[in-house]
Amino acid sequence: MISLRTFGLYVLLACPVLVSSHPYESHLPPATPGIFKAEAYAVIDAPIDKVWEVLLDFPSYPKWNPFARKMVITNMMGTPLEDQTPRENARLRIEAQIPPMKRPVNENQRSGLLSSQTSMENVTLIDHENYICAWQAIQLPPPLLAATRYSALSVVQTPDGPRTLYESREIFGSVISIVLALLMAGNVQKGFEEQALALKELLESS
Repeated sequence: MISLRTFGLYVLLACPVLVSSHPYESHLPPATPGIFKAEAYAVIDAPIDKVWEVLLDFPSYPKWNPFARKMVITNMMGTPLEDQTPRENARLRIEAQIPPMKRPVNENQRSGLLSSQTSMENVTLIDHENYICAWQAIQLPPPLLAATRYSALSVVQTPDGPRTLYESREIFGSVISIVLALLMAGNVQKGFEEQALALKELLESS
């Protein structure tokens, strides 16, 4: 009988390589080992503070996001809070579409039941000074699922002048991630890419 680690290696070899590289210096933390990762970026012609404002405006996500359809700050029991300002150590309920919806989207579009995925997360980082945020899947019980998503903004110099670089990455590890890699790694990657494109389109059209 092969070990779980060996099986995980087979999964990595069987899954497509999910990489989204760019020529700029990354503002994300160094990547950690895992079963698979999803990542995407966009160079956006908008001020960094404006992009940061939209990124943390969770109630507006249904209006433009084809991947993370709802991002809701809740209490410990999962009840939505009146104050939806993202903050560290807050609970976050995410309703995602995997695969993502076709762009553009709006708040009146219904989520597909077969492609809707809900997760509960802990907000682990909101760094307004360095424009980095992160949330981590709640592990009940560990180590069934380990997944932390980071998003970061930075100003980069392009041939057309300064632009805002949006980057996002999530690394999936532990037992459940092996199954996730086999079933939906490609669609999760597609979701990251579509969210990055939708964010760029939203900000550059406003």
